[in-house]
Amino acid sequence: MFGAVVALTTLWSLASPLYSIPDEGSHIVRAAAAVRGQIVEGPEGYDVPDYITRPGGFTCFVGKPTVTAACEKAPDVADPDALTTLPSSAGSNSPVYYLIVGLPTLVSSGDVALYSMRILSGAIAAALLALTAALLRTWPGSRWALLAPVLAITPTALFLGGGVNPNVVEMTSAGALVVGLLTLAKQRPTGWVLWTAGALTVASAALVTGGRSLGLLWLVFAAVVTVVMMGREDWRAILRRVSTWVVVGLTAVVGAFALFWFTQPGTQVHALEHPVPGSRWTVFQTMVERTFGYWREMIGSFGWLDVVAPEAVFSIIVTGLGALVVGGFVLGRGRERYVAMGFGLALFVVPVVTQLILFRQVGWVWQGRYMLAVLLMTTIFLGLALDRRFPLGLTRNVVSVLRVSIVLVAIAQFLSFFYTLLRYATGSGSYVALLNDPGWQPPGGTIALLVLFVAVCVLAVVGIWRALPRLLAPESRLPAL
Repeated sequence: MFGAVVALTTLWSLASPLYSIPDEGSHIVRAAAAVRGQIVEGPEGYDVPDYITRPGGFTCFVGKPTVTAACEKAPDVADPDALTTLPSSAGSNSPVYYLIVGLPTLVSSGDVALYSMRILSGAIAAALLALTAALLRTWPGSRWALLAPVLAITPTALFLGGGVNPNVVEMTSAGALVVGLLTLAKQRPTGWVLWTAGALTVASAALVTGGRSLGLLWLVFAAVVTVVMMGREDWRAILRRVSTWVVVGLTAVVGAFALFWFTQPGTQVHALEHPVPGSRWTVFQTMVERTFGYWREMIGSFGWLDVVAPEAVFSIIVTGLGALVVGGFVLGRGRERYVAMGFGLALFVVPVVTQLILFRQVGWVWQGRYMLAVLLMTTIFLGLALDRRFPLGLTRNVVSVLRVSIVLVAIAQFLSFFYTLLRYATGSGSYVALLNDPGWQPPGGTIALLVLFVAVCVLAVVGIWRALPRLLAPESRLPAL
């Protein structure tokens, strides 16, 4: 899994023009400043390398579908060590994520440094996913829990994973956190599983709260879910394990630091000069009406929400997610099903409540990508609920259906990549122009990136295709609650 995800996010990082990812400029500024010791914004901004400056930058093509990304030019910087002062809208975020992804700016400069930051961010997300899958694989009867999260790795998630933005690291660390906690609480791990679960839990807690303040809510969700899932025997066992309490203590320290950071006056969200007019009832109605639009953004929205995937992509992903939700809610068993329902409810409620709280201060700020963490946790628990209902493996017919589904998901991923690259390379040009005469060329060229993307998708599909029959082997039922 690690190889496939890191390859796909890397290809997305190369195919997306610099600063074409939401708020990427602000995140780059924050990261470059953080690794140079400037954690808190100065009176005029952050002191960062001059090559980060992009006069005019992405604004020349964002929202202008006929303009290619060729209008954005790298600055002519004679001294790569020269500093300039730039503002950042990410100043209220925790510095943890930025202290990691800013490291490439200390050993390289120019576009190389910026692309390296992107690739590093994607690699972190891929590593978290891989470790989460490794832990789930140690759970008795774990099958659907391994497969279901594939649907949460939407084209939007891979696109954001290829940029300097804490969104997908937050998403993957939320999933890793809840799986790590449940492994410690319910599976009685020993050896490498114990060490991996403990380290992953603490690291994930730091990363899920290491960007936006909303990550604190995902930390609370993971903790509450773990308590809900634990039975009487689990509590007896956990009270006798010193290692578990060490992990709990370290995680609590991480949470306390995050709470301290986000409650400091200098890290509060900067309110608008004049409160936004309008009634809260209107905000509530509008947010409810936009719910399905936000869900579409989680699936196939790129650029600054100005590039949209073809309808076929939404049809494939929504069909898969719909089947998973219906199957998990109707056929699933155990507390896992009710936890999944709770996360499903959160997909409705959290955006509405958050926007109601922040509306006067900052206006309409909500975007679908903010709930990717909840989407991933929902799919994990839907999978666990199905595993409890079908503990003896899958029939050959189900495996055949899953194989076709994986192929369709790969097609959806490729279509999203192809059409996004088409937009940036040709504006509103044709497929022929993309291949023969693109107005903008990403690093490596359009043809090379497309070929590599297809190759990675094919290898991933073949790997999953060949692994699926192993899920037929009967295993012991998940431990009773």
